[in-house]
Amino acid sequence: MEPVERRSAFTIRLFLKEFCVEFLNGAYNTLMYNVKDQLVRAKSQSHDASFYLWAMRFFMEFNRSYKFEVKLVSETMSIQIFHYVQQQMEKYFDMIQTDKKKLREWSRRLHIALLAYRELLLTLCFMDKSPDGTVRDSSKVIKSNIYYVLEYRELVLTLMVTYDELKMSDQYLKDLIETQHIFLRSFEAFCKDGSVIVQQASKSRKKKKNVAPTSVTQGKNLEQQWDEASQQLSIVLETNSVMPTDIVPFDATSEVPIDEQKSEAMINVQRKLRRGEYEEGVGLLRAAREVWPENDCFGSNHMSPEEEFIALRDIFLANLGGE
Repeated sequence: MEPVERRSAFTIRLFLKEFCVEFLNGAYNTLMYNVKDQLVRAKSQSHDASFYLWAMRFFMEFNRSYKFEVKLVSETMSIQIFHYVQQQMEKYFDMIQTDKKKLREWSRRLHIALLAYRELLLTLCFMDKSPDGTVRDSSKVIKSNIYYVLEYRELVLTLMVTYDELKMSDQYLKDLIETQHIFLRSFEAFCKDGSVIVQQASKSRKKKKNVAPTSVTQGKNLEQQWDEASQQLSIVLETNSVMPTDIVPFDATSEVPIDEQKSEAMINVQRKLRRGEYEEGVGLLRAAREVWPENDCFGSNHMSPEEEFIALRDIFLANLGGE
């Protein structure tokens, strides 16, 4: 039997529409920032997160369907929000397995979080179609991150594999399949330019008996460091943070010619990135780009935020002989 759609009176729908428009224009970003701050600081009750996720999904969908302006929902369109929603989905899924007495409640919250995640993906798709190049570049920076990290790429797939019809609704499964479809189509479009770099699952090293255990551990630690650093770097690139402009990438007092100080400059960029000095690291990279423009070894002045993000990743993970 098809569900019956009940429509409110026209005057009520008009009032609600105007309310949503005014709310988006004047209060959404501020309110969502403060609510998220309360949730992260654990100052509110545990169930409040589901209301936050519901509001995110509803108002972002309204913004997308009415007159799409990403600036009106910028507070909930970032790498941090993707990470937060993923954490909530994982938490709710774990609670479904352990808290049998509140099975339906946790299942409902998982469904709400899934819808919020789907809306984030749909908003990214709309950003890709924006006539504003800055908006499109911001979308690429976010996607460079979520498509690189293995946990993001396999999130929805994992939920599909672990679907339990006794614990989760048919509508949840429908929305889950649709979300995976949106993700795969977006991922496919992003890969067409051939610039996407993804994090691979760790491979077994049993055959390489001559590899010291310490080197394996260091490699894993470095990848973990990048996973953390990549989120902060994406913010720096996405928000166009103020970079230091007085950086000199070479030592003018050194007896080594400037042309031969290029490798040391690259090590210094890596050193700052690994120390968490992200603005300084990006600023140093751009300063070195001006001094050594040949072969684009430090990138080019015309590279997109996505390309710069990938270049920073390569420098961060490279074995340059520094620290």
